[in-house]
Amino acid sequence: MSQENEEQEINKREELIYLSKLYEKAERYPDMVSAINKFIEIDPKLTKNERNILSAGYKNILLEKRASWRLLNTMEKKETKKKSAQVPSIQEIKNHIEAETKKIIGDLHILIDQYLIPNAEDPESKVFYLRLKGDHFRYLAEMTKDKEYEKNIEKAEKEYKEAFQIAEQNLTYINNERVGLILNIAVFYYEVKGDKKQACDVAKKGFEEAMKCLDDLEKLKCKDALLLIQLLKENLVFWSNEMNEEIY
Repeated sequence: MSQENEEQEINKREELIYLSKLYEKAERYPDMVSAINKFIEIDPKLTKNERNILSAGYKNILLEKRASWRLLNTMEKKETKKKSAQVPSIQEIKNHIEAETKKIIGDLHILIDQYLIPNAEDPESKVFYLRLKGDHFRYLAEMTKDKEYEKNIEKAEKEYKEAFQIAEQNLTYINNERVGLILNIAVFYYEVKGDKKQACDVAKKGFEEAMKCLDDLEKLKCKDALLLIQLLKENLVFWSNEMNEEIY
């Protein structure tokens, strides 16, 4: 590639990054994701800021679909009990949303597997991408059942475990990616697998490890890490209280 063409590609990529931010402000999330995919294809070595843009784009485009699916799922159960004639219509729309969600998540996983992980230059990036894959398999598990549900559960757990192995070996206790990963793993065990004890164990260990570095956190003014650690603590307290209530 000539220097002129290389400069054109760089400029085009910068323009796409700007557009993705602009689309986010305008809440045009499909356009945002399209711009993200294009700038990744030009150069898949992402900065921390670019990784956050990627995460925000896919999170926002799926937020509405997940909320719609939950609403329709509740309606379907309610109308099924009533033996309503509207059940097939509800199921049709719900199935359509499921198909759209699976397509979006499938595209993200291809992006991660083919472009992002092979070009990840540091452990933090790899943890981010593997955690992102785990999160989205978790989202798929929320709207599937039987064998497909079990398959998505297994895939989510596999990605989370691989991410944690890398984080444990390479990232500090107070690294944002490590703490964020622990928080998401705990939520996965609690909300998706229904394993409250495992969720509490994961959250407790992560919180206790982070507390060993509290002085460093305060010196470095790591606001993001402090927020994640606070969320870990809040979840741990809530889940522990709920388990105690069930026992008694």
